[in-house]
Formats: sequence, C-alpha cells, structure tokens
Amino acid sequence: MARILALDIGTRKTGVAFADESVGVALPLATLRHDSPEDLLGQVLSLMEERKAERLLVGLPLLPSGMEGTQAKLVREVVGKLEAAGVAVTLLDERYSNPRENRQNDDVYAAWNLLNAFLGKEERGV
Repeated sequence: MARILALDIGTRKTGVAFADESVGVALPLATLRHDSPEDLLGQVLSLMEERKAERLLVGLPLLPSGMEGTQAKLVREVVGKLEAAGVAVTLLDERYSNPRENRQNDDVYAAWNLLNAFLGKEERGV
C-alpha cells in the first residue's frame, strides 16, 4: 500500500490530490501556483515529503486524437525534472478527468478525478 500524490499540471496552476491506498479514499488537496517548471518541481518535492508520498501520478493531457500537443510537452518537461530528482512517476491519460461541475477548483478536482480513476483501475487489476 502506498501514499499517492496526483497532479493535473498546468502552465501556471497545478491541481493536487492525495490518497493513502490503505484507506482507499482520494482527497482533493490544493492548487499550486507556479511561474516555472522549476518552481513547480520544488513545491511538488516539498509536498511529497510533507505527505510522505511514495508514488506520483501525473495526468498526460493528450489531444482528442490521442496525440501529444504543447501542454503534453510541458508535462513531460516537468516529469523529466521529477525523475531526475529520483521520483518515480506514473503518467495517465487525463482526457476524461476534467470535472464538469465545480468550476471554482477545476485544477484540484481534475487531479482528484485522475487519482480516483487510477485507484479504480488498480482495484480491478487493469
């Protein structure tokens, strides 16, 4: 059982969710505001340490066609920096994780939806 941090990475804002697999409940956490990939990296590493997270799940924003666009390039840049810092990262297609109802905290709830989808797949052995 692991503690998992999930990220919905944006250009200036990143939604964060957290789950402890022993409890099995994903919690929306916060929206991180950042000016650069390096700024985001520092905040994520700090949050992982604070939450004692062993796994990091990151949404990969694919285009409807399944191809990668400019936002996916940014995500891969951040993921590369996280991996260089020794963090094991799992990428998950986030095309269908964006929330429809809560417009005030879309970033956080996108990360939360992503984490719930991931936990559901693990439970079903997918």
